[in-house]
This record gives sequence, structure tokens and C-alpha cells, in this order.
Amino acid sequence: MPDELPPISPDLAAELTALVETVAARPDHADIAARLEWLIDALILRGQLPASFRRLADKITGGERAVVRLATFRDKYAIASPDIDCAARIPLCGARCCSFEVTLSAQDVVERSVPFDVMRPYALPRRDGRCVCMDDAGACTIYDRRPGACRAYDCRHDARVWIDFEARIPAPRS
Repeated sequence: MPDELPPISPDLAAELTALVETVAARPDHADIAARLEWLIDALILRGQLPASFRRLADKITGGERAVVRLATFRDKYAIASPDIDCAARIPLCGARCCSFEVTLSAQDVVERSVPFDVMRPYALPRRDGRCVCMDDAGACTIYDRRPGACRAYDCRHDARVWIDFEARIPAPRS
């Protein structure tokens, strides 16, 4: 089958095992552990690692998933935002992107200019399913300081938001 992925090489499997040991020995490993867990899970789902490799991730977290999730943006201000006139489209789309889960970066947390949810570190808090940084008109109150995920997001081809972006036809609300 041409789409079939080859199994992972023994050298790479050994490297993953060594990386798990290194990460597990660090006290400040939550963000790295989350990425490593994702990589291991992705390789298992793709059929390139046996399910027994799930035990490797369990070594990092003690069998429980890491609680702290940080986005990996190094400098959110360097991220080019897509050229979309959001203000003109919010009456159509209802700012649906502001209902999506947004994970903050270390930069957001250090700056202390973006709120975060202590019960779900470090996510933008939501109220009634919407970002707490939205005003009554649907505008972002922290636009200049918004997280990297918000800066990088491009709704134009997101079926949760638009049936046809150019024709200004929003997707049905679910």
C-alpha cells in the first residue's frame, strides 16, 4: 500500500527512550513532556510505534497527563497575522474564533498582560463559552497583547467558521 508508513527505526526508538529518561529527570519538564507525549501518541496512532511505547510517556508524567500546557511561540509580536478585516466580518461570523481554546505561551505568562485560567493553566479564560477578553461588541480588549495563537489564526479555510469566506457565508452555528 503506497500510503503505508514504514516502522520507526531501532535507532530512533532508542533515541526516544533516552529522551524520555532525560526529560523525566528534569523538574521543569511539563511543556517538553507534553510535546514528547504528543509525538509518542502520534507515532503510535500512525502505526510506527507499538502501543507499549505509551509506557514511555507514563514515565514522564507518572501515568497522568501533564497539567501545564504552554504554547511554543517564542515571540508573539514577530508573528504575522493574516490580512483579514475582522471588524467587518464579526457581525457575520459572531467571532467564533473567540470560542476556541487558546493556550498561552511563556511570554504571555511572564508579561502578565494576558489573563489566564488558574484551573486550566495556562489557557485564556472563557465565560459563557467565549474569551473573557471580548467586549460586548465582539472586539478584543487585549488586541495589541493577544496571544500568539490568536495572532497566527487564519479563519479563511476553517469550516467551523466559514462555508465560503470570500462570499461571506458563515458556517451554521453548532
